[in-house]
Amino acid sequence: MVFQVNRAAWCVAALVASAGLLVTAAPAQWTADTAANTVVADGAGSQGTPIVRAAADGGVWIYFWEGGAGAGLKPAIQRLDASGTKVFAGNGIILANRLNTASFTTDMKVDAAGNAYASFDDNSTGTTVTRVQKITPDGTLAWGPTGVEMPLSTNSLSTRVAPCVDGTVVCMFAVSNVLYFQRIAADGTLVPGEAWSIAEASRAQSPSDLIPGNSGGDVIAMWVRNETTGFTSRKGLKAQKFDATHVPKWNGGVAVDVYTSFASPTRSLGNGYFPTMVSDGNGGAVISWYDGGAARNAWLQHVLSDGTQRFPQDGLAMSSVSSSSEYRLSAAVSYNTTTGDYVVAFETSNTVQSQFGLSAQRVSNDGTIEWGPAGQILMPVVAGSNHKSFINAQPGPDNSAVLSWLDYQGANFPMLVKARRLDSTGADVWAGALDVGSGLTTKGRLGLVKAVGSDMMVAGWSDDGAGSTDIKAQNINMDGTFGPVAGCFADFNNDGGIDGGDIEAFFSAWEAGSGTADVNQDGGVDGGDIETFFGAWEAGGC
Repeated sequence: MVFQVNRAAWCVAALVASAGLLVTAAPAQWTADTAANTVVADGAGSQGTPIVRAAADGGVWIYFWEGGAGAGLKPAIQRLDASGTKVFAGNGIILANRLNTASFTTDMKVDAAGNAYASFDDNSTGTTVTRVQKITPDGTLAWGPTGVEMPLSTNSLSTRVAPCVDGTVVCMFAVSNVLYFQRIAADGTLVPGEAWSIAEASRAQSPSDLIPGNSGGDVIAMWVRNETTGFTSRKGLKAQKFDATHVPKWNGGVAVDVYTSFASPTRSLGNGYFPTMVSDGNGGAVISWYDGGAARNAWLQHVLSDGTQRFPQDGLAMSSVSSSSEYRLSAAVSYNTTTGDYVVAFETSNTVQSQFGLSAQRVSNDGTIEWGPAGQILMPVVAGSNHKSFINAQPGPDNSAVLSWLDYQGANFPMLVKARRLDSTGADVWAGALDVGSGLTTKGRLGLVKAVGSDMMVAGWSDDGAGSTDIKAQNINMDGTFGPVAGCFADFNNDGGIDGGDIEAFFSAWEAGSGTADVNQDGGVDGGDIETFFGAWEAGGC
């Protein structure tokens, strides 16, 4: 479809002159006011424990527990488009009529086609089981109103899910210290013969994370493995890759020991701690964690696609400062798939855990520690310093890393959402830390993702600023600003050219009343936006 300038002028005149011209209030979108962040879910009851994942269209999926939809906490999901506009009405889509008032470990992941997959415990029928639901970008529950029940999942309370490259989906859950896996076909049917389990006598095992490999039905599983069945017994981390027929591919079929528990000196994960993985884009997994044993350090490991470990057994220490003077209390890794560099961010504290700081360490693609023996000290451990929790790290442009965290303003609350961008030397790209969520409220479960197709980051968290817990989100542009990205809206489809494709894209958004069509930023989608758009389009730019 090719338009000439005179055609564009005719469109402006005809549409503006038409009686009953559409005037629509622009839906909520990314705001530049970090004291009034974008509301994802609010209203009656509490909305909490969000999981944030990047959506294929440049926006985000946010999965959470909805407490305002009848008895119990319900699994629910909302999607924001690239402009920060809600795609689904209200607080989003309820995925199950779950009645339990307690929340347990659940998961949500997104495939390359933009579908979201949520796994959760559900007792709506009177018996607790694990279910998996597929949600398409338009909000359709593709696997029926209740999702797919996992066989053998009675009384399961912890689950993970991963959509594979071949279109199948794998769910991992635990029952009575045994790990179970089930593969699901794209249509929601169970794949025959594709159920398997991992058990060790007299040992508890809990799902930690599950991610797809880079081809076929490959999936990488990681789990916490206790020395006994006791919850407080020492714990390590194991991982294994399974192919489309659940054949284990790493270490001759024996699970890889990412981190082994040990009696003396004590090596163990903390109770209730489940580290996550980052795909290396090549069939391997990058893992960071902190320990609750003698070292009290933050660690890094990269399990390559063939199952070999890039760094020393039990991980590469991110600080050489002794635990007799400093503890490390968290770990989040950013992995740059282009350069092969790593940045690990971690909270630090004194040994009585009354003062807290924030540090980061960079490891080059050849394994060299880049930022000194203690890492880059971003916030020192000093008198009056409070917690920095829910730390996240994502790769930014130009080999930078973007960190986010909850910054406590008192011993327990309130918190600010903060973010900081570091270049390859550890220096600030922005003028120090940004206030991403600047309201003095109690916050939790902060997540950070990089948008698909742009350098924009999106943070999501729970926030009690309205009197009950809500879900909020905020975009972060890589120039350190918030809200709509400054740019030329004449190239509406962002393909680098100004042509008829931009007209089609603009009118599609305009007719839908999308906030992205409010190009004159007056708060409404109306004829003024048509005039502004075509003025820039005819000029060949903004």
